[in-house]
Amino acid sequence: MENEINEPIIEKKSSISFVWLLPIIILAVLGWTVYESYNKKGTNITVTFNSAEGLKEGITPLKYRGLELGKVTKIDIKDLDKVEVNILVKKEAAKYVAKKGSNFWIKKPTITLTKITGLNTLISGYEIEFMPDKDIEKNLNANDGKTDFKGLNSQPEYQYVKGGYYITLLAKNGDKVNNEMPLFYNSFQIGEIVSKELKNSNVYLKAYIYKKYENLVNESSNFVLNDALHVTFGAGGFSLKVSSLYSALIGGITISTPLLDAKKITEEKHYHLYTTSDNLEEKIAIDISFLNAEGIGVDTPILYKGINIGKITNISLKKNSVKADAYVFKKYKYLLTNNSDFFINEPEISLDGIKNIGTVFTGKYVTLNYKKGDFQTSFKDKNLSQKNNVNDLEITLKANSLGSVTKKSKIYFKNIEIGKITEISLAKDFKSVIIKTLIYDRYKKLINKNSIFYDMSSKLIDIKNLNMSINYSGIDSLLKGSIALIADKSSKKSKKSFKLYKSYQEAYKIKKLRNEGFLLNAAFENSFTLKKDMPVFYENQEIGFVNDIKFEEYYSKANLFIYNKFKKYIDKKSRFYKKSPLKIDASLNGILFEIGDISSLLNGSIYLDKTSIKKLQGYQIYESYDKMKSNSDVISIVFDNDVEGLIEQSSKLIYKGIDVGKVIDISLSKNQKIVVKVQIYKDFKSFAKQGNQYYLKKSKISLQEVKNLSSAIFAVNLGVVKNSSKKMQRSFKGYDSISKVRDSSIGKIYKVVSSHATSAGVDSPIYYKNVQIGKINSVDLSSDASKVVLDCLIYDKYTHIIRKNSNFYDISGFKLKFSLFSGTEVKTNTITSILKGGLMVITPKKYEEKADSKKEFILKKELMDDWEKISPIIK
Repeated sequence: MENEINEPIIEKKSSISFVWLLPIIILAVLGWTVYESYNKKGTNITVTFNSAEGLKEGITPLKYRGLELGKVTKIDIKDLDKVEVNILVKKEAAKYVAKKGSNFWIKKPTITLTKITGLNTLISGYEIEFMPDKDIEKNLNANDGKTDFKGLNSQPEYQYVKGGYYITLLAKNGDKVNNEMPLFYNSFQIGEIVSKELKNSNVYLKAYIYKKYENLVNESSNFVLNDALHVTFGAGGFSLKVSSLYSALIGGITISTPLLDAKKITEEKHYHLYTTSDNLEEKIAIDISFLNAEGIGVDTPILYKGINIGKITNISLKKNSVKADAYVFKKYKYLLTNNSDFFINEPEISLDGIKNIGTVFTGKYVTLNYKKGDFQTSFKDKNLSQKNNVNDLEITLKANSLGSVTKKSKIYFKNIEIGKITEISLAKDFKSVIIKTLIYDRYKKLINKNSIFYDMSSKLIDIKNLNMSINYSGIDSLLKGSIALIADKSSKKSKKSFKLYKSYQEAYKIKKLRNEGFLLNAAFENSFTLKKDMPVFYENQEIGFVNDIKFEEYYSKANLFIYNKFKKYIDKKSRFYKKSPLKIDASLNGILFEIGDISSLLNGSIYLDKTSIKKLQGYQIYESYDKMKSNSDVISIVFDNDVEGLIEQSSKLIYKGIDVGKVIDISLSKNQKIVVKVQIYKDFKSFAKQGNQYYLKKSKISLQEVKNLSSAIFAVNLGVVKNSSKKMQRSFKGYDSISKVRDSSIGKIYKVVSSHATSAGVDSPIYYKNVQIGKINSVDLSSDASKVVLDCLIYDKYTHIIRKNSNFYDISGFKLKFSLFSGTEVKTNTITSILKGGLMVITPKKYEEKADSKKEFILKKELMDDWEKISPIIK
C-alpha cells in the first residue's frame, strides 16, 4: 500500500488574540472603580474630644437627626488630655458638615425626669452627633470650609426649630431654673426652657413655645417661677400645697396672659422671670413708726383680716422710735387713711386660751385697725400715738377697797379695752376709794345710768358654805388688775358716778334683778344635779336662770326664770339640757378643749334646744345633749358586712366635711346583721329622707391619693349621699364604701369585660382625650368565672360620650418594645396610669346612638395608632 500524502490545510488567523480581552476588561473595571471612588470620595475632618469612650474605628457613625453622614476611620491620642477622632464625611454631606460653626458631641443614653433618649446606643454603641450652625442656609455658599473641630462635652444647649417661637427671659435666681423645665398656662404645659446662659452677671433663659400654643404668649404675658412645694404653718394651720406631681419633681414656670390679642414677643427682647406672683402687683410705699420693733424685721408681712396686703422692706432706728419702710399692694390703697392704726400683732396666752396662736409659730406680724379718712403714707404705731382725746368721757368709780387695781389698770368690755384709770385717791371720810377713769370717745355710748362696773382682779375663787363662785376674765386682768363693764342699753340717761362691785358675781346679781321675765316649770331626773342661779342659754345668749328647785323622790322640778325679750323662743317644742362645762374632741386637727361660759365652769349650765319637730307634753330638762337627742333624732343603718372601726360615741356622720351626727349604738340583729344607730344633730328631716345612702368612710392610702386618713388613726366615720325625696325614712341600708353607692346624681354604670384582670383596679380613672370622665367602681369575676367584669362609673356630664360603638382601652402602666433593628421604645400615657392604672375611651367619628347600662364593652389591650386624631363632635 502506497503511502498517501495529504496536502496541508492552510487557515488564516486573526491578528488579535482574545486572551488579551480579559486584562482589558479588568483594567476597565478597575478604572471605573477608581473613578467612582475618587468621584464619591468624602471629606476627612478631625474632631478633638476629652475622651473616646464608646467610640470604635470603622464602626462609630456620624449622624444628624438619625441620618448617617459619615464614619469614624481613626482615633489617635493628641496628648494625655485629648484624643483626635478622624471622620470620613460623605461627599454630599461635606458642604454642611465641614463648615465653620458646626458642632459635634458624643451621644450617650440619657434618662431624665422629662424624657428618655439614646436608649438604642446601649445596643449599637455610642454615636457622634452633628449640628450645623443655625445660619447654615444663609452661609451655605460662603467660603468658610473647616476640617478641624473641637468636640462638645454634651449636647448643645438648644437646637433651633425652623420658624419656632422663642422668647428670652431674665432670671435673678438662675439656680432654680434648668434646661427642659416646663412652661405652664392654666396648668397645661405649652413650652420648655431650651438654654441657660450667663451674660454680664445676668442669667438669660431661652424658652421655646410649642407651635399650637403660640397665641397664648405675647407682650402682655407675665412669667412667674412655680412654688412646686409650698409649706405654711401659721394662724390658719398647717398647709401643704403641691401644684402637680410633674412640677413638684422638676419645677416649672407659670405664664399668665391678660391680653390675648397683643403682639408676639421678639426673640431679641427679654422679659423678667419673677420668683413670686407678688412681684407683679403694683405697690404703694409707706413708713410706720413703732415704739419698738421687737419680733419683726425685713419681710415681716402686713395682714388685714388674715389677708396679706404688704410687707416690711427695711427697719431703721430713730431717736425715740423705730421706723419701718414697707409697701402695701395698690389694690388695698383704701386702707391707708389718717384714721387707720397700725400695730404689731403678738400672741396672748391666758387661761382663756391662746389668742393669735399663729404668731407663736410664724412670728409676729403687722396689722391695722381701718377707719375711713384721707389718704396718707406715714403712720405711727397706736401705742406710740395714743393720747387723751378731748372727747373722751370722764367717770368716777367708788369702791370699798382698791383690791388689785392700780393706776396702770385698764377698763374692758367683752375683753376689749375701752378706757383707762387716770387717778386713784381716798374719799374725804377715808371710808372708800375714789377711782377716776377715762372712757375713750369711740366707746362712751356704752355708758348710761344702768352701767355696772366690777373688779376683775379682786378674787379668783371665793368659797362660802361650800358654794364656790369664780371671778375670772383672763390671766392678764388677774396679774395687772383691771375693771370690767356690764353694759345695759335699756336706759338713755347719763351718769358719771358708779359703784365698783368687788366681783362678777355681785355685779351679775344686780344685772339679773333689773330684768323682767316670766316663770316656767321643767321636770328633770334626780340622776343629775341642778342648782339655783344656774344660767339658761340659747344660741350662746343668756336668756334666764334657775330661780328655784323643788326636789321630789324620782323627778324634781326646776323653776326657770326667762327674760321677757326671749319669750318668743319658748313653745311646746322647746327642750332643755344640761351642758357639760368641758367638751373634749380628738381628731387629726388636734385635741379640742371646749370650755363653756366661765360663770358655769364648775356647775355647768342649761341650754334651750329648738331643733325638735315634735310637740312635747310639758317642759323637760335632760341630763345631756346626747340624752336629749337619743330620745328623738335617731336613724338606723343596717350593714350586711362587718363595720370594723366604727366606735360608739366616737364615730361621726360626715356630710360635705361637716360633722352632722354621731354613732350612739352598734348592735347585732336577730338575722345576724349589724344595726348602727346614728344621732342627728341638726336638720333631721333631710337626713331621714327616703333614698338617702349611707356608707363607711374608711381610710385609703395609695401612691396617687390619701383619703380619710383620720380613720386610720381614730374611729371610722360614716358618709351620706342625700336624696331629694319628700318621704321620710328612719332605717337605711349601709354600704362598705362610697364606690358601692350608686346614686343617679353621680353618674351611670357601664360594664366592660376582659379575658383577665388588668393593672387597673377600683377607683382607677377613666379618660377621654386625657380628661378624666369617670372611674372604675368595682372589679369582679362574671357568674361563670369566664371573664373579668369592670363596673365603670361615667359622670353624668360625660355619659353622652359613651356610644354603642365606643371602645375602652387599657392604658395601665407603661409598655416597652425592644428590637435590634428599630431600637427601644417606651410608651406611657400619664403618671396616674403608671401609679394607679386606668382606661381610655375612644368614640369614633361615625358614632352610633347612646349606650345603655345593659351594653357590654370588650376591653382592648392597646391603643390604635393616631388615636389622638379621632375627635368627633358629639351632640
